[in-house]
Amino acid sequence: MDRLNLTVEILPNEIGLKRVNVRRSLRIVNLIAEIQDRFNLDGMLELRPDGDEVALSLNLALDQAGIEEGGLLVCDRVMEDTGTADLIEAGARLPLTGAFKRVYLTEQRKLGEYDLEWQPAIVGRKDHNNPSKNLLLAVDLEAVEDLPTVSRHHACITLSEGSFFIETVQARNPTYLDDTRLKEGIKYPLVAGAVIQVAGVTLTFNVIG
Repeated sequence: MDRLNLTVEILPNEIGLKRVNVRRSLRIVNLIAEIQDRFNLDGMLELRPDGDEVALSLNLALDQAGIEEGGLLVCDRVMEDTGTADLIEAGARLPLTGAFKRVYLTEQRKLGEYDLEWQPAIVGRKDHNNPSKNLLLAVDLEAVEDLPTVSRHHACITLSEGSFFIETVQARNPTYLDDTRLKEGIKYPLVAGAVIQVAGVTLTFNVIG
């Protein structure tokens, strides 16, 4: 047989298990492209056999990679050094370049608005013991929390080549983007109307061009 029946567990956007019937000679890079197109996934993805931490080489065909009938592959986002930690460490406020009249977050419960005027823009709460750590804090959620569940540096919003991105800073305290839990070391595209949840606080991202 020149085809394989496989199951792919697609972790981004919590899509879950999907069965596929593909050519044995299909290259890994082409299977990833098909997954991205079918499920409208942004960013870089990788495939790895279930239980394996090492991603499959993009240029290998499925049969060359040792993938057999009935196999289970895991599709996940590629972890990368985003450079955001270095920007936070440097503590420099960089301007939001581009034709944006206003960029802001709206807190859904009390409808408070938080303007983003620099990047990296930290979403979190004020550090009263060490005020020097508040320099990049753009969204202080202390006043809208019933309990202090938001980290001081919880999430971070950046701008690159005209597009906004969000990433989690404290992986132990989850950040969600449109119901998808963010993984540390990955920048997720952020579009107008996106819903962000940091601990018990829900925010909506807004851009006026």
